[in-house]
Amino acid sequence: MEALANFQLSCQTASDLYAHMIAFRRKLELDVPACEKIFPKYRADIETLLQQFSERFQDFYAIQPRVALFTAPLSATVSEQPPELQLELCELQSNPFFQSQRNEKEISFWRLLPESRFPLLRDFSLSMASMFGSTCESSFSTMKHIKSKERNRLTDETLFQLMPIGSTKIDTDIQNIVQQQARPQVSH
Repeated sequence: MEALANFQLSCQTASDLYAHMIAFRRKLELDVPACEKIFPKYRADIETLLQQFSERFQDFYAIQPRVALFTAPLSATVSEQPPELQLELCELQSNPFFQSQRNEKEISFWRLLPESRFPLLRDFSLSMASMFGSTCESSFSTMKHIKSKERNRLTDETLFQLMPIGSTKIDTDIQNIVQQQARPQVSH
């Protein structure tokens, strides 16, 4: 359940999600032999689950070299990167200043690159950093989550009220707010 919760965390980059996905897959593969021994009649279901996992996340496997570049640009394999990035990447990896910044966190490191010297790598880093960050995608995901939880009981007005709560980054202590009200409104 913990691994599934990691997939739903917000404010993550593509590399964070890729790491969670790979870890989840490996944990699942570790559990398969034990599950097959304990529940032999579910062997086909377990194999189907692994197959579906591979199919659903095949796009993530395809961007693995890009994730490696975004996560660790100074140790990424140049020949595995798109040709248009290779020259800038060679220059970046050869620069002593950037080598000394090796321990900087992903986003902080990419901010150090001057746009005049590394325009293509800067564009690449911006695209990777914002891959899952669009407000529209985030709002749609929140709406889907709210609707799947409430299903039939959800009116348009209720959805309209829940969307700001669901999409905000602020932790809301609803119990405390209700207790502080002089006369809380209770549903019948």
